[in-house]
Amino acid sequence: MKNGLLIFLAVFLIILASNAFSHEDEEVYALDHSELYPISQLQAAGYGTLFFGILIITIIMLHKKMNDAAKKIFYFFIVITTAVVTIYLVLTTLHLNVTSITKGPVHWHADFEIWVCDKEILLTKPQEWWSNKQGVDLMHAHSDNRIHVEGVILDKQQASLGAFFYAVGGSLRDDSLKIPTDQGLISVHDGDFCNEKPAKLYAFVNGNLIASLPDYEISHYEKVPPGDRIKFVFTEKPIGEINPNIGITK
Repeated sequence: MKNGLLIFLAVFLIILASNAFSHEDEEVYALDHSELYPISQLQAAGYGTLFFGILIITIIMLHKKMNDAAKKIFYFFIVITTAVVTIYLVLTTLHLNVTSITKGPVHWHADFEIWVCDKEILLTKPQEWWSNKQGVDLMHAHSDNRIHVEGVILDKQQASLGAFFYAVGGSLRDDSLKIPTDQGLISVHDGDFCNEKPAKLYAFVNGNLIASLPDYEISHYEKVPPGDRIKFVFTEKPIGEINPNIGITK
């Protein structure tokens, strides 16, 4: 029984650490701050958790054979590991807040809808049992059709519509949109057909047509309104039938 428990703990810690170490090699949008430091905050927590777990498992397995001096050494390493990780997380957090363009964490929101050929499209529901996020910590939704920007912003692109769709596993360009859904990835491109007619992608913010879809930075508000209300429409209909009050947001 004890051996089985130890194996379970070891596997759990390895999985936890591997999740912390995972990192996309080719990023379109930088949605974390790992490039600023030797290791990211998540990696630091992962390494610390792994090393801490190894120490605990070793103590459990060998404590009957350890003398007092050996036990003190192991407990010393446990304290040092906890202290080093904690200090690293505190220092990097303080540095992020000082160097961010907003001088600290933000909490912005924008509501959105996606319509393809007259049908509303919903993002795929969160897949991980431990998280209710569609996306990542900095940019996500909660199955609520609301963009959440929560954290430290180093570049205004991190609060853009392109970053949001990248975060949830899709993509957004001026002429195309990819949306992950529970039925699979939906992909549309200008010229694809809706109702047997060539269609085009539009995006409206507060009723106004925006010119550059992926680069649009959501407004810096926590409440909606005054925060943005964004509507993506892929349709064959003339522009006047979609929104009669056309304006351009640059």
